[in-house]
Amino acid sequence: MEHDAHRLIHEINLSYLLLTRRLLVEDKASGTSSLGVLPEVADVLMALSPEEIERLASTSQILCSFRFHDHTVLSALTHSQVEVAVMARSPVCQPVGQRA
Repeated sequence: MEHDAHRLIHEINLSYLLLTRRLLVEDKASGTSSLGVLPEVADVLMALSPEEIERLASTSQILCSFRFHDHTVLSALTHSQVEVAVMARSPVCQPVGQRA
């Protein structure tokens, strides 16, 4: 069980680090803003070798964090998901053969 948890943490960390590098390489200014990292941290992340990324991903702690500190953002995200779910269940959006 503990081995599975460590493997999952590694996968999350590796995916996060690879996505982070990709975002920063494509557009550093936008990436630092989206990720909420300082430019100095972005420079370190972009300079990591594949071996260093793998070692960092292997830590037992999850490296990413959710930034739902702003109630407005979280509400907007969840509200839009509720709207999508409601629209999907609406008879207007159902395929013709499935209308009530």
